[in-house]
Amino acid sequence: MKPITGTASITNQPDTVVPPAPPHTYFGVAQSLIPGVKILAAASPPQNYALALVAAHVLECLLKAYLSRNGSDAHIRKRKLRHDLKVLWEMAFEQGLHIPKSPSSWVDCLSSLHAEPYHLRYSSGVHGIVLPSAEPMTSELAALLEVVRDQLKSRSNGNA
Repeated sequence: MKPITGTASITNQPDTVVPPAPPHTYFGVAQSLIPGVKILAAASPPQNYALALVAAHVLECLLKAYLSRNGSDAHIRKRKLRHDLKVLWEMAFEQGLHIPKSPSSWVDCLSSLHAEPYHLRYSSGVHGIVLPSAEPMTSELAALLEVVRDQLKSRSNGNA
């Protein structure tokens, strides 16, 4: 077989490296973990505890990505606020994130477990934990990732 020789010209779209700071760091973590959420949701036997733990962190990062879209996260790092998913949801809605005013029941469930005293992470002082179902949590979380991505992209393109 004779080798083929020649030249080629490939044009790549411009690459962008964003600063390692909010909102990019929050969004990057959420984007990296969402495949894990989908795998845990589809696992047999169900891995509901691990799913809830990862899903809560993804939700927190998505909301914080939107809330820190100006490049600062100082206002969302306050002790009582930083892991309260319900309050972060309300703030994101009030600041224009395209989400329902009242979150789905899975958000309320995760919020009560993810916030202080952190029952989802440490289970101190409890005998049992009620976890949200894999669906609609997984599909709604994946949809929220796209909403946040679109709104952050729109902002970086100069739109409000």
